Amino acid sequence: MFIKVYDKSPYESYLVDVVDRIKLDDIDEAKKFTFYNGYIGEKQFYEEIKSCGGIKAWNIRLNLSGEVQYDFFIIHEGYLIHIDVKNFSGRYTYRDNNFISESNYVIKDPISQLNSAHFKLKVFCEKHNLNYIVKSYVLFINETFTVSGFNGHSSILFRNDLQRIKASLVNEPNQADIKAMELIVSYHLNKSKNEQRIHYYPFEQLKPGLKCPSCFSFLKKFESFERKIECSCGHKVSKKEAVHLGFETVRRLKNDAVKSSEIAAYTGVSESTIKQIMRNEYEYTGSTCGRKYINRKQREIFLREARQVYYYRKMEENV
Repeated sequence: MFIKVYDKSPYESYLVDVVDRIKLDDIDEAKKFTFYNGYIGEKQFYEEIKSCGGIKAWNIRLNLSGEVQYDFFIIHEGYLIHIDVKNFSGRYTYRDNNFISESNYVIKDPISQLNSAHFKLKVFCEKHNLNYIVKSYVLFINETFTVSGFNGHSSILFRNDLQRIKASLVNEPNQADIKAMELIVSYHLNKSKNEQRIHYYPFEQLKPGLKCPSCFSFLKKFESFERKIECSCGHKVSKKEAVHLGFETVRRLKNDAVKSSEIAAYTGVSESTIKQIMRNEYEYTGSTCGRKYINRKQREIFLREARQVYYYRKMEENV
């Protein structure tokens, strides 16, 4: 059970949507390599372990004599486990504690970086009387990632270790573990000091289409007879879900109010169906012909998971 998932910043949400729609500038291209690829790897790990036992949190930033970012925390059977997920691909060589790619990209001493974060986490736990055995690991999740000349390390995991991780997380959390994770999450820094600016690309030059909420590849557009479409990853999207996704995608990319014709261009859903869905669920301006949709009306949603009930006032899914 997760009590916190990844809360993308406005820039990160925009980058996820704009990638593969237009040629990116140098700053966004560099960020694509670090954040975007990393987020996809973390999302894969989240999907793999979300139904496993323990109490879990995704993407925690703590102020520990400086900002420290932790990908995943798992509390299970007396352990607090920190997992740093990396989504590098291709062939690497181990040299002087670094992993070096065939194109000479260097992953600098991942064990030393992990040890630094591990030490600070232990100090945090001692300060807040969290009496857990702390374990930290780096997980290279991409199945194409290989390293030659590396004899292994107890803190370095690879894709083939994933099933072993899942098999070890079998028990539901107790109330003490839930409270402990809630305490950790309460210290999360909502805004990073490294927040990026958004460079909006011309909306009319962007490749239209929806992206799969699960794997972020482009979805096929709806045909008139289809009630659902299915991504190659297996994720299914209904027409109504597609309209909501279309609105959020266009609004984010356009940074402005949204027309039904724009949602139709991104989804393949007819404008009549879009207007029917939007009429009661979205705020808008303008008359019937010139109507533009601004925001989704607030809804109160109860999410039930394991033994806990969480109450959200929520306008969009941010995972």
